[in-house]
Amino acid sequence: MNTLTRNRLKLISIAGLFGLPVITAWLLFSNPQLLANHETKNYGELVSPAIPSELKDFIVNAEQLDMQHLKGRWVLLHLDMDGRCDASCAKSTHLLRQLNVLLSKDSTRFKRVYMDMSVNSAELATIQSNDRELNVYHWKATQLNKLQRLIPELTDGDMLLVDPLGNIMMKYRQNADPYGIQKDLKLLFKASQIG
Repeated sequence: MNTLTRNRLKLISIAGLFGLPVITAWLLFSNPQLLANHETKNYGELVSPAIPSELKDFIVNAEQLDMQHLKGRWVLLHLDMDGRCDASCAKSTHLLRQLNVLLSKDSTRFKRVYMDMSVNSAELATIQSNDRELNVYHWKATQLNKLQRLIPELTDGDMLLVDPLGNIMMKYRQNADPYGIQKDLKLLFKASQIG
């Protein structure tokens, strides 16, 4: 083998070394089914693809409310679909209140919103008086139907995680473990440059 052939083989092997990761990434991106049925790190159920939304579209009289403090933040929506905040609802909101403590210095990047179907709920008033960080907004069946068209199979007490750009990206059940949600948020905060 002469010098010219040897040099060409070296050049081809170097190019292949740098090209192999790019080709592998492109193949996996083009064929996501190759990664199907593999475990992920997230605790919640990923909404794929993420659904662009405006929070004000789901709130009664949103144009009259000041919601600037929610802009550019990660928002966890707690959905009340039946107008009652029973014992499981109260327990869920109490557990999620602990997220602010669990997130420590990152708690300023995160807000919790309770979407209430009833207008006068004594249970909810008690919860809200004990939890100043909980934002309570009201919605009606029309707004709920709009959300259910976007995300089928929603049940009372489900929670939706909205990213700082307004995309609904993850769903949790009412009895979700706050430590699991915290783990998801920590990963998202680490990866995200916004919010």
